[in-house]
Amino acid sequence: MSVFFKKDFLVYWRDRKEMLIALLLPIALILTLGFTMPNWVENANESLDMKVALVDSNEHGAGLTAFQKSLEGRVSQEQMASIRPAASEFDPKTHLMQLFEDEEVKGFLEVSVMEEATAMEALDIEKVTAVITIPEGYTLAALDKLFLNEGDGAALTITAQEDSIKVSVLHNILSGYLNQVNFHAAVTNAMGSQSGASQTEFTETITQSPRGGLEEIEGVQMITSFQYYTIAISIFFALSISTTTASKSITEKREQVFMRMLLAGMRPYRYLTGKVISTFCMSLMQLSVIIVCSHFIFRLFPGRSLSFWVGMAIILILLCFAVSALSALFTALLFRMNDADVAIGFAFVLLVVLGVVGGNLVPMYILPDWVMNVGRVTPNGITLTSLIQWIQGGTFQDMWNSILYLGTFFVVVMAASLWIFPRRGHI
Repeated sequence: MSVFFKKDFLVYWRDRKEMLIALLLPIALILTLGFTMPNWVENANESLDMKVALVDSNEHGAGLTAFQKSLEGRVSQEQMASIRPAASEFDPKTHLMQLFEDEEVKGFLEVSVMEEATAMEALDIEKVTAVITIPEGYTLAALDKLFLNEGDGAALTITAQEDSIKVSVLHNILSGYLNQVNFHAAVTNAMGSQSGASQTEFTETITQSPRGGLEEIEGVQMITSFQYYTIAISIFFALSISTTTASKSITEKREQVFMRMLLAGMRPYRYLTGKVISTFCMSLMQLSVIIVCSHFIFRLFPGRSLSFWVGMAIILILLCFAVSALSALFTALLFRMNDADVAIGFAFVLLVVLGVVGGNLVPMYILPDWVMNVGRVTPNGITLTSLIQWIQGGTFQDMWNSILYLGTFFVVVMAASLWIFPRRGHI
């Protein structure tokens, strides 16, 4: 096996021009993209435009009537005279629609009132991002809590297919709005003697829209454009070594090198294993040189601890295993197909597709959601996502899924390659 590894490694080493390009071109691309398109990464924001369905299962009139009747015997006549007008102003559906019609909110949020069955159907086919439901009995429960501080209160519900930035934004809008209402209701109760002013302020509060702002989350570091492009481009060029390995096998196939090895008593799998080991070493060397050089040139990770570099090395080593498995697959296809150029063409097309959906050729943040979901199950995509998470302060526990996936990918693809690769007497 060492003989075949040495052979393949020397084939790479003799092509000094190609090796030089493979090392210098990524650094040139990182330099160019980092200075010309920093906003694609550092100011990349997912579009917040969304459509939301509002389902009103609450019978507001009946709830308001029941609350006003329940006041008798529970509060004094003076308190009743203060509470009843303020309670009449409380209409959850009306105030929510006023909130959603605010110019700032309406700029990215479109709300439609629907029946529950229609809303759930729209959610299933992804016509709406989420469904907001005003549950049955909401008015009575909310008024009891707001004005009398009795009961458990009421809660709006948000139903969505998955947790996302858009759903989080919607949740924060509703939470901010309801917190305003709850806070001012508490102040109103404490200022019972100033009922007239409190009613006016309460009515104004529940019709106000929440004010937004920016928050920095402690423990999470923003990734810079140079960090992103260094990782993304390095991964893509490492991935391209798998096709380079397969393309260099064309000459060996055409000149009957493999056939002569078989006649000499060599086992076919030793030939393929030599390709795998040489690809692993070359991809690891290329990744190491590009990332280390970029680190010193662009000051990518100043002041990072040894554990940070260990975590990054683990992910990159697993990526190299995945790249070596792909090289075995492409080589096996090349020997199985009559036209070697078709096999290499297929490998290059697959390489470009993986580079696009995996976020290596274009930033993943500007891709549609479904493309991002596909990219996260590719070896280069999951490596890029894991490294970004690691740079932003992730833990070793956060990487286990990526480690397991890349390890499984290597085993599965290698098994497929060994099964496809011709056995003795089948060529």
